[in-house]
Amino acid sequence: MMCEKKNTLSGNSQIILKTIVSQTLDPSVKAPEIQDFNILKPISRGAYGKVFLGVKKAHPEQMYAIKVMKKCEMINKNMVSQVVNERNALALSRSPFCVQLFYSLQTPSSIYLVMEYMVGGDLKSLLLSHYGYFDEYMATFYIAEVVLALLYLHSHGIVHRDLKPDNMLL
Repeated sequence: MMCEKKNTLSGNSQIILKTIVSQTLDPSVKAPEIQDFNILKPISRGAYGKVFLGVKKAHPEQMYAIKVMKKCEMINKNMVSQVVNERNALALSRSPFCVQLFYSLQTPSSIYLVMEYMVGGDLKSLLLSHYGYFDEYMATFYIAEVVLALLYLHSHGIVHRDLKPDNMLL
């Protein structure tokens, strides 16, 4: 899809997209670029983009989930503020019950969120592999995990607006 609005972005969209940049704590350390990563395979697709399994070329033993979002699609679907909110929420999260964001990167056409890879898949897949329901112990365990994640997010003023088993990573 071509982005016809490429050079006619509103001032707010330009400012918001410019806020999604790589950040490092030490300015003497070179910020990573998406070219520093190898994309291995697709993992999933969501409302905001596609997620791929990837590794850093310099450290191929560490796997990442790399969410790729096209800037044109974000602008055309009026999703810029939602993507910025997602990025900011991930950047603030320091809970063992929430996925960690390692880097936010961009190219002229795309935004990349480089996140912790959760090897266990998602809760929906696990639920389906158990014939559509969990026993009481398993249900209690996963409900407790979700409650702890939500308590953490809510204590930081973050509301998860798409809570469903597909988005609960294990």
